[in-house]
Amino acid sequence: MDYKNVLKGKSSKAAGEIFERMIERSCEIYEEKGTAVIEKTPEPMRVLKRLGNGRFEACFAKQAQPDFKGVLHNGRTVMFEAKHTDDNKIMQSRVMEVQTERLLRYEKMNALCFVLVSVQFSRFYAVPVSVWCNMKELYNHKYMNLAELKEFEVKRIGALIDFLGTERKAEK
Repeated sequence: MDYKNVLKGKSSKAAGEIFERMIERSCEIYEEKGTAVIEKTPEPMRVLKRLGNGRFEACFAKQAQPDFKGVLHNGRTVMFEAKHTDDNKIMQSRVMEVQTERLLRYEKMNALCFVLVSVQFSRFYAVPVSVWCNMKELYNHKYMNLAELKEFEVKRIGALIDFLGTERKAEK
């Protein structure tokens, strides 16, 4: 067993969960302010075997959807995928093709769609899905470094990662 990889995998999973909790708190703040109602998209599961005491063995029923979706105060749909990295770049391959395709389909219907990126929990970026899926054409590689992410940076104001404020400005 490669313990380094096991440790790295557990660390990545924990970081992702922390980032999702930060986003969920931001979504609560947006809802309290009347700005948006955004919720974590539950993963569709199929029960394979009941183990008793409310426990079961399950598998994913279908391919993953983007992490969050909801509606803005004006009725417009918002949908995004969340990715955290401790590196100084984010790989395009971190978002599955099926998720990118779904984001693009919703964007064609005028939904606000992006990939919300956390870099070391200190910088946050809302990258439009149209930019995310065209990294190779835009940057000559399938990742974005900190300099390339800079124009999509969003502010953190207390507990709020202000991913909606920056997106509205970017669309003007």
